[in-house]
Amino acid sequence: MSRFAHIIIFSVVASVVTLVASFDTVTLQRYAHASSLSYLSLEKMQTSEYLSLSRLEPLLQVIDPESESGATIFRDNSNKDIKRIIVACRGSANPKNFGTNLKFKLVPATRLSQPTPSGAMVHEGFQDASLGLWKELAKPLLSRIKEEEDATEIIFTGHSLGAANALLTSVHYRTAISSTSSLSRPSIVTFGGPKLCNDILARFIRNDALEGSTIVHLVHDKDPVLANNQKLWNDLGFQDVGIELQCDPNNPAVHTAAEEKPKSFFSSFAWNI
Repeated sequence: MSRFAHIIIFSVVASVVTLVASFDTVTLQRYAHASSLSYLSLEKMQTSEYLSLSRLEPLLQVIDPESESGATIFRDNSNKDIKRIIVACRGSANPKNFGTNLKFKLVPATRLSQPTPSGAMVHEGFQDASLGLWKELAKPLLSRIKEEEDATEIIFTGHSLGAANALLTSVHYRTAISSTSSLSRPSIVTFGGPKLCNDILARFIRNDALEGSTIVHLVHDKDPVLANNQKLWNDLGFQDVGIELQCDPNNPAVHTAAEEKPKSFFSSFAWNI
C-alpha cells in the first residue's frame, strides 16, 4: 500500500483464541498499531495518535537500500511487568515493494541463515527482501537486546508484505541469537499476510527454525489481495505457516484506520500478486 496502512483486527472465535491466550484483543491492537506506525518515518510517528494510544516507544528504524523494505523497533511500555520489544516490518509502500510481491515464483530456500531440507521452496521476492532487511536490522536489533537486559518478550509483526518479512526475518533472528537468551523464541503475529512457501519449508519453519515460537496470522476472506490470490497460491503449491485465524470481516473488534495519506495510483485498487 502507498498510503498509511489500514489494518483491522476482527472478532475471533473464542475457542481459537484460547490457543493463543496471551494475545488478548488489547495486545493484538498494540501489534496492529505497531504495524501501522511502521509505514511512517520516525519523525511523522510523533504526530500519530497511535503512538500515544498504544504506549509504544519507537527506538530505531531501518530500510534495506536494495529492496526498500523497512522495519521499526519499538519498546512496549504498556505493562511494567512485561518488557516487550516489537519489530514491525512495513508493508508495501512504493513501486519497488510491489516489485518484490510480483517475484512470486517459488525458489530454493537457500538464504534463510540456516540449512533447510531438500525441496524447501520459498517466494523469491520475500526471501530476497527479508535477507536484505535482516542485514540492516541485525546489528541494531541485537545491540538493543543486549541493552534491554530486563526484556522478556520479542514480537515480530507486520501487515501484507510486512507480514512476510516479519516471518522470514524472525527465522534470521532465531539463528543469530543465543539459545540461552530469554528472547531466543520470538512470537510472530501478522495481519493480512500472504502465503510464502511450500509444505516442506512450512514444516521446517514450524518444527525446527521457529520451534517453540507462536506463529499467528490474522486474515479474513473479504481481503481482496488474499482472496484474489488463493487460486494462484494453491496452484503453485504454497502452504500456511503457523496458525491462521480466519476473522469476521463484518464485526470489527479493533479498527486501526485513522490518518492516511492522499490516495495515489497504487492505492486506487487491490493489488494482485
